[in-house]
Amino acid sequence: MFELPKKMFALPTYRESVDQAVSAGNLKAVAANTTDPEVLLGLAYLARTGDSVRREISEMAVKARPEYSPMVAVLAVMLDGMDEQSIGELVRRDPDNALGYYLQGALLHQSDRESEAMVAFRKAAHCSELRLYESTTGPALFKALDAWKLTGADRLCALSWMASRSSDFSSLGLQPINFALSDMAQNDDNATRQEIPGLLLVLAGHVFATNFRNRWFAKSALESAVFGMKARIVGAGNSQEVNGCAAITQAPVGVMLRWPGIEAGMEEEMSAFRLTQDLPNSIHRAFAFVDPAPRSAAYFDEMNASLHGSAKPRLEKAREKTSAAAKALIDAALTDPDGLLGSYLNGLPTAAQLAEGRPRAPHQNFVKTLMRERPDILKAAAACQAAMNELWDLGVNDLGRRNIGRMMEINFGLHRYASEHENIYPDSIDVLFENGFLKPPLKSKSLHTGRPYVYVAAGEKRPLKLRDSSRFVVLYDDNPSQGGYYECVMANWTGSAIKADELKEQLRKRGKLNT
Repeated sequence: MFELPKKMFALPTYRESVDQAVSAGNLKAVAANTTDPEVLLGLAYLARTGDSVRREISEMAVKARPEYSPMVAVLAVMLDGMDEQSIGELVRRDPDNALGYYLQGALLHQSDRESEAMVAFRKAAHCSELRLYESTTGPALFKALDAWKLTGADRLCALSWMASRSSDFSSLGLQPINFALSDMAQNDDNATRQEIPGLLLVLAGHVFATNFRNRWFAKSALESAVFGMKARIVGAGNSQEVNGCAAITQAPVGVMLRWPGIEAGMEEEMSAFRLTQDLPNSIHRAFAFVDPAPRSAAYFDEMNASLHGSAKPRLEKAREKTSAAAKALIDAALTDPDGLLGSYLNGLPTAAQLAEGRPRAPHQNFVKTLMRERPDILKAAAACQAAMNELWDLGVNDLGRRNIGRMMEINFGLHRYASEHENIYPDSIDVLFENGFLKPPLKSKSLHTGRPYVYVAAGEKRPLKLRDSSRFVVLYDDNPSQGGYYECVMANWTGSAIKADELKEQLRKRGKLNT
């Protein structure tokens, strides 16, 4: 859950005409008929996740305009995946971009190479900025769509798809950096614990200066540094460590932050802020809910809930309401697709640099202007979200959701027991009922099959690090889905699903293969 994805999720377009437009064959055809390097860069941006055509067109763009070299390396990690090779290529092509070193550090942390991870994080902290190059790639994307003459709903769908993919990178690529550093703060090495808060502050400053969406992750990193880290140090009762933490934030590495201040009034405007932050995703999801073909809505659990009896008509009515709200949101967005999605795709406005050459992160940005000037869009987005929430709530009795809910309730009891027994899980689930951690009529049996859930954490120590707990299976249902996944619950309290081969390998390493 908190690891860098070696391959990004291949987000569907939810529209057949856009599928055809971004096909490898079509991208190559457009590329063959242009000499404009900006169009080529935009076409590389549009390629699907994992499609080799991105590299092919990227090199054409770089050949025509060499300064695009670092940009195509950023696109590769953002849209394809973050493995050793792609991150190494980014560092090679753009050695003063903090992004490559941050991703390198998070990847090394995942591999338990902590000392090497710290080296990478220190290099990131000494870079002038974290560059996503959206002020260049955004306009290039629009120019590529112009070359296609893509208009109307097709254009809106393509733009919301690309903005959603960028947002996915923010969540899956930037968030794990914060988690990795916070995880490493639990290291037994005192010097490392003292250094981490300063690195988190620098990360917050770097991320804040990228785009509107990422400011939420910057705020999270800031809180980890100022509140989480310092509280843990104070709780340890070691005044020397507290002074060390304060010294870090005032040292030269802390000067790199130059935090321009949390947005005034953000607490009061949180609802509008969240709606605005998620707007591209909301518009993109709306296309799935208005698509008459079942292929798009199939991606959403709320459209696939299976209810019977008197609940079924209410579910159908809620589906119709959601489709109508989704169409209304699309209609509102069609009044200005470029202005609306350009606010998210074009990065932040150009700002003056600080004396040492670092960019000053502007308070104002294109999205804040959008919030002020287009309240109708936010109103439509709120109505669409409310309809989707209602549909989701009606599906609470869906068998699959009830099953994972039961497993999470058992998992809660297991964690309560462990917290009172030196973080050791009980030898059996029966112990939970015997000692009052769980009570009838709850049963530790699958709602799918009636068979007992498979409890694989018996007698084991609960992993405390986020990296470990997010992939440690506690309990699973041995009824595989059509895709070969098992519903399960993890040591970080979440419900999830895991592939059969991954589960088998994990249990083998834990000596639980015959459980």
